[in-house]
Amino acid sequence: MEIAGKVAVITGGRSGIGRGIGLALAAAGADLVIADINLKNAEAVVQEIEALGRRATAFKCDVTSEANVEALADFAWAEMGRVDLVFNNAGVVASGMAVDSSAKDLLWTYSVNAFGVWYGTVAFTRRFIQRGVAGWICNTASENGIGAASVGTAIYTSAKHAVLGMTDAFRMEYQGKVGYSVLCPGIVKTNIWDAGRNRPAEFGGEFPGNPINEKAINFGMSAERVGEHVVKSVEKEEFYIFTHPHVRDIAEQRWKEIAAAMDRQWPEGPGQDQLNTLDVQKKLMQALRAETA
Repeated sequence: MEIAGKVAVITGGRSGIGRGIGLALAAAGADLVIADINLKNAEAVVQEIEALGRRATAFKCDVTSEANVEALADFAWAEMGRVDLVFNNAGVVASGMAVDSSAKDLLWTYSVNAFGVWYGTVAFTRRFIQRGVAGWICNTASENGIGAASVGTAIYTSAKHAVLGMTDAFRMEYQGKVGYSVLCPGIVKTNIWDAGRNRPAEFGGEFPGNPINEKAINFGMSAERVGEHVVKSVEKEEFYIFTHPHVRDIAEQRWKEIAAAMDRQWPEGPGQDQLNTLDVQKKLMQALRAETA
């Protein structure tokens, strides 16, 4: 995929990975819509992009609101004339042991990390198809979504599993019409450790970040390096985008556990299936494509 001349939309674009992706896209020749709940900081990133010689605009967007995300999509096409790339990147974390977490912690994390990604994927997938645009959508998950469940991140980990699952489902249903990637970064030096400073009252209000998490995250990869890697991977039309090669070990550990369980429970192998779900899905998709052709 050629990035030069494309228009991209990024949520959570004012800092961290979103800003890193935005700067890398601009360096590759793309124009940007930087969406974020903090408009002032989004506008500061717009100035950085314009300094690179590209066109950019900012939009205040709360991804927990479906109407707000739909408005972002309408704004992007109205303001820029086209949209080719979308990065549903906004994310938050409320760390804490699972049973000590509140319902509002759960609702806030899912509203941003899962529902926000869902709203963005639906809004832009629908418009890409309606306009006959072979667009590309990249959703930010995490290495936690592959199987790395770190202590104190139960809600975050489960939400990132949801992002991986939904992106894979969209890929299955709309392949050939819209392209998809799922970004699964490891530790990146961002301000997500202090995301609670912006938590709205309806989700429990503001809370301070954990200084221990700040120290840990400062060892992470730079967001600018992540942005460059993401853009190169989207250029290659990769589905999985990994920033840290150690995730291979995480994935292999999960597979070994799954394979061992299957070997214990079904030593005869898959030939014993009375109803193979993969075969059913294949037939269903073939029928669906025939109906919509």
